[in-house]
Amino acid sequence: LLAGTLIGSLLGGHGFAGGGFMDIILIGLLAFLGLKLFARFRNRQASAAAGAHGQHSDAYNDRMQGMQRESTESNGWDVLRGNSQGAAAQAAAGPNIPMPEGFDADEFLRGAKMAYTRLQNSWDKRDMDDISQFTSSAVQHAVREQMEADPNPSNTEILLVNAQLLGVENEGNEQFAQVFFDVLMRESPDQQAPSTVREVWHFMRPVQGGSWKLDGIQQVE
Repeated sequence: LLAGTLIGSLLGGHGFAGGGFMDIILIGLLAFLGLKLFARFRNRQASAAAGAHGQHSDAYNDRMQGMQRESTESNGWDVLRGNSQGAAAQAAAGPNIPMPEGFDADEFLRGAKMAYTRLQNSWDKRDMDDISQFTSSAVQHAVREQMEADPNPSNTEILLVNAQLLGVENEGNEQFAQVFFDVLMRESPDQQAPSTVREVWHFMRPVQGGSWKLDGIQQVE
């Protein structure tokens, strides 16, 4: 009401016309009300900021306490090592792959990766004697045909080999395993961008144990 009276007086051309006592009172009251409103506004902002800071502080303290509990329960390197091994085993063996009892999937996949690299190196050298040591007669026949069509040695650079076990099963006296390979390679020195090769390799060996042999290669589009 005081503000309305003063504004009406100013708009009507009478404000502070004579520097009267009422004008001084009105100015003082307006200044007092303005200071009170400003102080209340500042108090609200301070309360809101304090509440937000308190929430962040509580969340931060909870996280710190959780980290301290984890660090006291187990060593950080052990946690990382356990997580990495679990993830690697899951990625290597695939989800819910049925396996014969006692089958070591990790050891088998390490050997499968070595077989992939060895076959590629032997193929680059056109070394049929080495290829015959870990391949079946059907694969040997297919490789000989390819060598006849392309007898010149090649130079392949394998950059990355990812392998995933698709399945293992026993059929009669034979044990069969399938591995999916996702490989990044450079097939010639002048190739700028590497190429991706995806294949399923079929391995076999006697159920009683023995050396695995490559029995077939299936291209994956």
